[in-house]
Amino acid sequence: MDTKVVYQTDHLGIFTGKAVADRSPLEPDVWLIPGGCVEVAPPAVPEKKAALWDGRRWQLVDSYRGLTAYNTETREPLVIERAGSLPTGYTLEVPGPGQIWGNGHWIDDIPAVIELRYVAQLAAVNSACLQEITGGFWSAVLGDRFFYETQLQDQLNLTGMILRGIGGDYACQDQSGLKAFRDHTAEQLRQIGDEFTEFKMQRLRKANDLKQALALARSTSDLDALNAVAWESASV
Repeated sequence: MDTKVVYQTDHLGIFTGKAVADRSPLEPDVWLIPGGCVEVAPPAVPEKKAALWDGRRWQLVDSYRGLTAYNTETREPLVIERAGSLPTGYTLEVPGPGQIWGNGHWIDDIPAVIELRYVAQLAAVNSACLQEITGGFWSAVLGDRFFYETQLQDQLNLTGMILRGIGGDYACQDQSGLKAFRDHTAEQLRQIGDEFTEFKMQRLRKANDLKQALALARSTSDLDALNAVAWESASV
């Protein structure tokens, strides 16, 4: 047999894999061992360990190579690139939103969690309110029910016609979804404007009530109350 298996180590002495040594063509009993290789097989390596050749024998040392650790002060992640113990001030435990390090674990920082939920819930209320206001509404001003779009440009168009005191064709959809320009009197357009104003104010009042509830829950650090605030869509 002209080759045999040897065991490769890196510059730190950490086992990295198997290699092949060739027999010396000049000395039959001598093997040409590649640099960094040893002839002694390493032991079985458990998870989060590595085999280290210390020059005489193999030792098992900590190894978190390829794993992500987190700074216990800043929560910043760090990908571990070499064997050995974790850097001082780092943990493999993944922090949750708003958590801080204490007693050897990540724990909830209640003020931070409250603030995060408050901001998220406030944004959700504002978004839901705007979505309903600009999502259109139904009116029976023409006798039958028609759907009027209320995006910002639609609001400006309606306001412009009302201010000019004129009637004319104005776009709306029937109950089958067919959109067309239908004739409206000036009075009918004013009524649509009044109905939309009330429609909008209802949503704004609702949003204000929910915001007041959020503010109260925030001031009392009541996480359950914060989470309970939800926008329930109204029929239009």
